[in-house]
Amino acid sequence: MVSSQRYVVRVEADVYTARHAAERLARTEGFARIAAQEVALITSELAWNIVRHAGRGTISFTLVIDPEHGPGLEIHAHDPAPPIADLALAQRDGHTAGGPIPHELMLRRRGIGSGLGAVARLGDRLLQRPDGAGKCLSVTRFLARPQR
Repeated sequence: MVSSQRYVVRVEADVYTARHAAERLARTEGFARIAAQEVALITSELAWNIVRHAGRGTISFTLVIDPEHGPGLEIHAHDPAPPIADLALAQRDGHTAGGPIPHELMLRRRGIGSGLGAVARLGDRLLQRPDGAGKCLSVTRFLARPQR
């Protein structure tokens, strides 16, 4: 396991920096162009969640070799906000960690509540773990996607 890069995320510009770094790293590690763009999208969604919900945090990347699935890239989103109480609910499109997004708020909130669902669909594994007083969401994307 080799830790590759770490980015501080506080403002919108940091989201783009982390996103571009994720795509470059994925391409360097042998991911096809579309797969690298999906890694970038995962990173972007996680970084936006840091900006929107925690105000600050970090995105880091770790290259991994899984005994079952082979090489992959882990994207870690660390922030000081409390863990998501119901991660499965938060992954449902049109929902947040608190439940369904009311229709009248959907367009005014700069998002339709599909970010974590997209992260889960584009990644191969999504885990949440406590990180001090906050949390870390870790998404793994393998070079060769496992059968679902």
